[in-house]
Amino acid sequence: MPPVFSPGDEPAPDHATHPPSALLPILSAVAASLGLGLALIVWSRNYVNHNVPLTAALSGELVRFRGRRAGQLAYYASGPIRSSMPPLVLLHSINAAASSFEMKPLYEHYAQSRRVLALDLPGYGFSDRSDRTYTPALFRDAILDLIEQQLGGVSVDAVALSLSSEFLALAAQARPSLFRSLSFLSATGLSRRSRSLRPNDLLLNLLRMPLWRRPIYDLLTARPSLRLFLQSSQRGRLDRALVDYAYATSHQPHAENAPYYFLSFKLFTPTILEVYRSLSQPCLAIFGQDPFAGYELIGELCNKPNWHFYSLANTGALVHWDEPRAVIALLDAHLANR
Repeated sequence: MPPVFSPGDEPAPDHATHPPSALLPILSAVAASLGLGLALIVWSRNYVNHNVPLTAALSGELVRFRGRRAGQLAYYASGPIRSSMPPLVLLHSINAAASSFEMKPLYEHYAQSRRVLALDLPGYGFSDRSDRTYTPALFRDAILDLIEQQLGGVSVDAVALSLSSEFLALAAQARPSLFRSLSFLSATGLSRRSRSLRPNDLLLNLLRMPLWRRPIYDLLTARPSLRLFLQSSQRGRLDRALVDYAYATSHQPHAENAPYYFLSFKLFTPTILEVYRSLSQPCLAIFGQDPFAGYELIGELCNKPNWHFYSLANTGALVHWDEPRAVIALLDAHLANR
């Protein structure tokens, strides 16, 4: 005889075995995400080479030395040692796959007439990439170590790209006598948004979780990702050699360490505008159409007689790759007036 229920006594739906239909899309999305995450980890561990042969990014001499403050560092040097002009120091940008290769157009041009040094910043190239704390002060100190220890503290001309402009400004503020002139390509820290950037420790800790710290970085530095990023930084045709070197340098042991500090906003200085304003050296800033940075605060430096600004309409963030002749002409005029 079937059970008899009085009104209100009907058995509740068995949610344990039959989930409500509204939950099905959520459960499907979670399952898909877990599946993709597992596939990413398997791909990274079994199919990605994390020790790609890394050749020199630039011609000339590759020099390694131990900085008093910044640890093991490397730099490229070329051009006549004896010259009437002071040494020219070039600083690459900071991103997931940065390298001194980014400065190749300027390095090759100026090495014909003067001593040129291109520094591999901490966490990149042949400099120390170990799992340590990366801060703006560390990058500032690397620049100072190079000039003080390898150049005997002579006054230099210096050119920095993107976020390294902030490190160069910090170094020039700390030791103004070491810098004859400063040039900034696609400098950061000149947008309203830059004032609100704050270090994100939670994001850094999440990125550094052992299970996925390398797989996530491998995804960011896969060839399609690199091509997309580099092409978005240029208006002209993308140089394949730039992609190839970005891939090689990002597929080294411990290559993810410094970039994760960058992605967690721990390498930005929210008060950098005040640092720029404090500089006494002749300063040149060249900008293109950078999709990742804004320059709406430039007006706050326009009343400084030592600052000069130029915008190149047909360039991206890599202004010296898109329009090398125009950038070199501006640099030549800036350096000649010293």
